[in-house]
Amino acid sequence: MKSLYKHTILITLTAIAALSAAAQPQNNGVQHVDPLYQTVSGLDSTMFSAYNKRDLETFMSHFSPDLEFYDDRGGLSDYAHNLAAFKRNFTDPVHSSRRELVKGSLQVYRLGNFGALAIGVHKFYGTVNGKEELEATAKFTEIWENKNGKWQIKREMSYDHK
Repeated sequence: MKSLYKHTILITLTAIAALSAAAQPQNNGVQHVDPLYQTVSGLDSTMFSAYNKRDLETFMSHFSPDLEFYDDRGGLSDYAHNLAAFKRNFTDPVHSSRRELVKGSLQVYRLGNFGALAIGVHKFYGTVNGKEELEATAKFTEIWENKNGKWQIKREMSYDHK
């Protein structure tokens, strides 16, 4: 009888461990120490440093000329549309915007020899009359293309704005 009890306990504990492991989010992305993660993380940082400084030329250099940008609020747009929109935003004398990556949210996945997939969450803060407030939190998915060592976003999705 003790043997049956021990087996029942062992099976129960094994089932609990298996269910617990299955419930944990799986991240098969590259590790933070991987050079690809460091590259994409660095590109994200450089791109949004330019955004926060309203440096249109540097910011837009991170996007491919054949960009497809999908947004849950505005649908599909291309490079030219985004260039015009960011130019308007960056020159607005009343309102400025700042982007902040949510710490620990960036995940990077290798896309063979093509480039990388980046997924994360970011927050946008707006400043009007010197007062900064959170305007939106959103998820993003980017497809980065590496063409001869030049990295650019070919496809971008921004969604789940709150």
